[in-house]
Amino acid sequence: MPQRVNLSETPGLNSITPGAGDAPLGAGCRSTHPDRPRSRGISPLHLRLSVARIVSTMRSLLRPSTLAITAGLLAMVLAGGCSSGLSKNECLAADWHMIGYEDGLRGLPADRIGVHRVACAKFQVTPNLAAYTEGRERGLLEFCQPRNGFRVGLNGWSYANVCSAASEPAFAEGYRYGRQIHDARAELRDTQVRLRRARDGLVQSDAAVQAVAVELVLPDVPASRRVFLAQELVRLTEERTELQAQIKRLTLRSRELGISVAELERQSPFAL
Repeated sequence: MPQRVNLSETPGLNSITPGAGDAPLGAGCRSTHPDRPRSRGISPLHLRLSVARIVSTMRSLLRPSTLAITAGLLAMVLAGGCSSGLSKNECLAADWHMIGYEDGLRGLPADRIGVHRVACAKFQVTPNLAAYTEGRERGLLEFCQPRNGFRVGLNGWSYANVCSAASEPAFAEGYRYGRQIHDARAELRDTQVRLRRARDGLVQSDAAVQAVAVELVLPDVPASRRVFLAQELVRLTEERTELQAQIKRLTLRSRELGISVAELERQSPFAL
């Protein structure tokens, strides 16, 4: 039975940093509303099987980079949509108290006003620092609540250390617990994906073994070809054994993680 998580054993607040796939909190644009080769003698059947395995392997190898590229493009889109900051009309009619409130509500750092300053300078508009700061502080009062810290961690977002000394401990505890659940769920999903790939690989390996075994017993197969097929059968058998072992390990790990996630969710101090 998993032990109850002791939040006091978690790292200090300064160790709360973004993970590999974190989306920084407040990365979105400001809203106006708060809220692997074979010999040349392979038959067409073997070639089709080989191609199938290669395609499958390429898919498994390309997925991480594809995700990285997608994330990079997304970041570019977000940056392109937000780097310009406020529009001319927004600058001219800016309610700096409300803009500060929205930024605070999203947990953005104090230097966010610099983005607004650069954007509005093109229109000869200077932000009202006092109004912005007052609004941001009011937004932070809502952002820095324990329940919101839990929500931020549960979504895997980063935290910019914007809460006050008085509100940060409770916010950080909520954040750590939410992040524990987020990370446990992410590991479970990754393990389940790897398990599905191993099972798919075993199906392909079994099909290849059957095809090689069928050709190996044909009467007119040349001696050289028969030697190759025998070697290939050995290789495929070893591959199949490894896949079976991998499936066993991943199945066990998946069960363990499932229990861990369920226990973390059961112990959650906040509703999920």
